[in-house]
Amino acid sequence: MGLFDRFKKKQPKTMLDKVQELAGPLIVNGYRQLAAANGTAPTAKTSDQKIIEIYQQVGSAFGEASKERNEHLPAGYMNTIVFKFFQVYEMMGDTMFYEHLKYEVDKYINEGLRDDYKKDLKLF
Repeated sequence: MGLFDRFKKKQPKTMLDKVQELAGPLIVNGYRQLAAANGTAPTAKTSDQKIIEIYQQVGSAFGEASKERNEHLPAGYMNTIVFKFFQVYEMMGDTMFYEHLKYEVDKYINEGLRDDYKKDLKLF
């Protein structure tokens, strides 16, 4: 610790930091309950941290793509899309997950949203 470090104030958390801190456990529990009820991923093979990571990556990628298409994807559709990507991640691993995400985002941009993604999945 440097001479003046003790006098530095910690950065206050942003509203987004607070929301993510609170929402994280809700997101993880929501997907874990869905998975348990359906006998699908995410299973114990996927850590809570990885669930949040996939949720953010898929949500960001499809969110950007929806802006590019001048569309709004409802939260329920996003939840469905993310849920399907947990299956991809657990069956095929990181590399195929990223390749499939790129493929699906490009397909959405060029052709519109797949019908099987148009389901209003409620997490909580």
